[in-house]
Amino acid sequence: MADTIREKIIAEIVSTLDGYASFTVIGSPTVVRGYENYDPDVHEFPIIAVMPRQEDVERTAYGSYQCSMQVDIYCLVKIGTKNPSELAEAVLGQLITAALSSTPSDVSDFAYVNGGIDDYMDLSKTVLTVGISMEVTYETDIGDPYTLTT
Repeated sequence: MADTIREKIIAEIVSTLDGYASFTVIGSPTVVRGYENYDPDVHEFPIIAVMPRQEDVERTAYGSYQCSMQVDIYCLVKIGTKNPSELAEAVLGQLITAALSSTPSDVSDFAYVNGGIDDYMDLSKTVLTVGISMEVTYETDIGDPYTLTT
């Protein structure tokens, strides 16, 4: 079966992050999709997790659906001896830059909408999580998630 327009967009976002060569702060991350929990004793860090969320849909006057999907992108990185706040700001900047380095081909809009540290941790934590949310807008024919409205 062919991929939906939504799946093609998500795959392009993952591919962009996976191929981004300028992660100077975090090195060479492993890019995964659909997982939020990782064990620092088991998994290789840094990790970038791409989490597609539900989409909102509006019917347009032109016989199409305008879809708006949120995609959350998290970076999990070991803190080491670095200041967590300073590390988080550097990671945030690189996540935004990487995500926006290429716009998926089937979208009418691709925008950064928010980001930062989800939760400041206590001193016993060894992994920092920094996230961004992207909003992706695209149109499909009504009742046909496989066909991009032209």
